[in-house]
Amino acid sequence: MAGHWFYITPEEYEQAASIGVDNQTLDRRIRELGWNKERAITTPIRPLNKDRAHWRQVAEKNGVSFRAFHSRISRGWSDEEAATRPLQTPEEAKKLALRATEKVRKIPRKYMELAEQNGIQRATLHARIKKGWCLEDAATKPLMDRTEIGRRGAAALRAREGDWAALIFGTR
Repeated sequence: MAGHWFYITPEEYEQAASIGVDNQTLDRRIRELGWNKERAITTPIRPLNKDRAHWRQVAEKNGVSFRAFHSRISRGWSDEEAATRPLQTPEEAKKLALRATEKVRKIPRKYMELAEQNGIQRATLHARIKKGWCLEDAATKPLMDRTEIGRRGAAALRAREGDWAALIFGTR
C-alpha cells in the first residue's frame, strides 16, 4: 500500500469529526484496520446501547452472569436473547463438543475402535494412514515383531542387491 494512504490531512480529520468520528478512531481505522480513507471518514461510529441495566437485571434473575451476558452481546446477540436464554448445562456442552469433534474427525470412529480391538495404538494408526495405508488395513494388520521385521528387511535387501553374502564369503 502506498504511503500517501496513511497520511491523513487536517481536512480529512475535520470531515470525519463532522459525523462524530474522532481522530483516534480515524487513525485506527486507516492505519491498523486497513480501511480505505473514504470508508473510514464517512462511516459513522456505531452507537452503543449503554443503558442495559434492565436487561442486566433480567439476566441475573435468569441465572446468566454479567460476564456471560456481555460476552453474548459482543458476539452479536440481542439484549433480550442474551439475558433470557439459559446457560448450557455441562451435559449439553459435552454433547455439543462431541458432535463438533465428530464433524472434524479425520479418521472415522469405527476404524479407531477397530484398531483398538486389534491392539493397534492410535499413534500407529495415524502413522500408517499418513504413510498411505487404507483405513481398513491400517486398523486390522497386526504389528510385526522384531524377527518378522528382520526377515522382511533381509528379503528386501536380497531382492534389491542380489545375494551379496555369496560375493563376500564365497559360494558354498
